[in-house]
Amino acid sequence: YQRRVRGITPDTSYGSDFVFSAHKEELILGNIFVRIYNEQPSFPLNDPRKFCVDLLSFLGDQAQYLHSFLSMSNGNAQTESQPEHEVRMKHSHMSLGALKNCMQHNPGNENTCCGYFKLLFALLKMNNEEIQHLALEVLVLVTRNQDCVNSIAEAKVMGCLLVMLMLLPSSRSSVLQVLHALVSNTTIIKEVLVKGSLIYLLHLFCNSSAPNIREDTALLFSKMLSDKLVGPKVRLVLLKFLPSLFVEALSDSCETAIHMFDNNHENPELVWSDESREKLCGTVQKMMTMHFKDQLKNQDVDWRLPADFNVKYTDMLGELVVGGVFLKHFIKQPSWGVRKPRDFMSALFEAVLQHCNGGDNAETVASALIALLTSQPILAEQVPPLGHIPKLMQLIASKPAECGRLGLQILVPLSGNDSCVKTFCNTPSSIKSIMVAMRNGQNTVAVGAEVCHKAFTKNQPGLVAQALQADLVTYLLSLLDDVVHTPASAKAQVVIALKAMQMDVMNGGKVLEKLESSPVWASYKEQKHDLFLETTRTAGYLTGPVGAAGYLTAGPANLIPDTPPPLNSSVNEGRRKRPDAL
Repeated sequence: YQRRVRGITPDTSYGSDFVFSAHKEELILGNIFVRIYNEQPSFPLNDPRKFCVDLLSFLGDQAQYLHSFLSMSNGNAQTESQPEHEVRMKHSHMSLGALKNCMQHNPGNENTCCGYFKLLFALLKMNNEEIQHLALEVLVLVTRNQDCVNSIAEAKVMGCLLVMLMLLPSSRSSVLQVLHALVSNTTIIKEVLVKGSLIYLLHLFCNSSAPNIREDTALLFSKMLSDKLVGPKVRLVLLKFLPSLFVEALSDSCETAIHMFDNNHENPELVWSDESREKLCGTVQKMMTMHFKDQLKNQDVDWRLPADFNVKYTDMLGELVVGGVFLKHFIKQPSWGVRKPRDFMSALFEAVLQHCNGGDNAETVASALIALLTSQPILAEQVPPLGHIPKLMQLIASKPAECGRLGLQILVPLSGNDSCVKTFCNTPSSIKSIMVAMRNGQNTVAVGAEVCHKAFTKNQPGLVAQALQADLVTYLLSLLDDVVHTPASAKAQVVIALKAMQMDVMNGGKVLEKLESSPVWASYKEQKHDLFLETTRTAGYLTGPVGAAGYLTAGPANLIPDTPPPLNSSVNEGRRKRPDAL
């Protein structure tokens, strides 16, 4: 009142800009000296959460200036060395460092960054390695929090992060660490896939000289492949570059995948040489460089792979591959333990059906399937549930006759399995299909006879019932009567099959009636393995490994001793008295 009377107006701003000389150069946020805090990051804060918010707000206030600085940098303009510029850059650097320290020493406050991630990722665009490096360190810490990961997924900022893999080589490990945490979110996997993450990661996996970077990259591939929604798409893209065995190894063991990539291989599942490796490395580097240049200009650009793209490896040209297995190599090494035998077997069955309907590789595919079933008989137990036998029966009854021959050859290892033979019984017209295939070609008779031999010795009444309906007994007897076209080995199989049929509990009597009424059978029913002996020692035998069940094998090739008799006369006399000993 007295001041108003005297005409004096008070200055309310007086002293508001007062700063202690010791504080003049200090950055103070939330009553905390940022420089000193960075020197003592473990100092206990009264309210670390509020300090994080203050730091983020301060960085947000600098955003306009930082974007202007970025524009000048992109325009190759020389930034003026003004005190204001230096101070702002210094304070931005200090505040980022303080944010990192606060997150590191006060865990549980990471979600204060939610809503600020566009700002933090924008700092990666700065042409200042120190700020970029600090921003990455902050992201490494905050991505441990799932709320932060979800917030980053909403921000759509993955383009800024991916270019750092090439733009900041010294911080690649940090970028990969951030990506590893982020790909736990399916939305982010979709985004990084579109933004070209796979071509960057393939480049690091193939061309990086740092073992830890390659291991981190392989781990990241493994995590992306394990995603239930996007993982299959990631796999399809990788298969356009890498052999399937590498992709499987990336899912199972990163160390194994790297070791396989760095060494040469030639086996049924992988053909890999120095030439293949150089071809892939060069292709990936070229594609990565093109995309990196485009993304530097516009970080919203998408990466698209041509629909018909595949790396063409010279070593693999002309190779027939089914289920990730090189069939020619597998036929040479049938005992090779494939990684997924059940899947390989199923793929071979499908390939047989495909190629027999007009393909040129039917023989190779069928041979591979027969080799697999022969080397791993236990796989035959899994054939019935997969539904391949009814399709195979339709195939062998079709034309051309070559389909029937291949189908019968596949049935040989299957007919030795109880479960498969039961499926024969449950498949209508199985016996009719086998008879059609045997009649379509002379070279199929012996194979069909072996199928009948193996199948009927499994004592399945349903199969004998089918045989009676199809009049198989009459047909088999006609084979025995044909002395010109039916091989002696096939006759041996037929006799065993007919004898097994007549022993059937339910329908054996009917079979026996047909056999007894046939004059042909009268010549064979009492005979044993010497049935097919002819003038030569080996004629008529089905030669095979000693002790093989169901086969007629030749006896000793030499019945005369190779050494002369002993000089002892009594021994010689004994031998002369026993001519039957010879």
